[in-house]
Amino acid sequence: MVEAVSNSTWNSIATAPDDVELELCVSDSGEYHALAFPCRRNGVGWSDVRLNKMVPIRPTHWRL
Repeated sequence: MVEAVSNSTWNSIATAPDDVELELCVSDSGEYHALAFPCRRNGVGWSDVRLNKMVPIRPTHWRL
């Protein structure tokens, strides 16, 4: 189960839009964690919006 950090609903990563700033969730040993920084999918992977740098993550869920 994904922990609720805000009132927004988590969505499957398969439905994540491209080129939109999103909050992402990742799974680590069966526990889900929201990332502390916003990300954007750019066609080849995910980038940290603040640093404009690619991040090696495999998110499971997203929300605005």
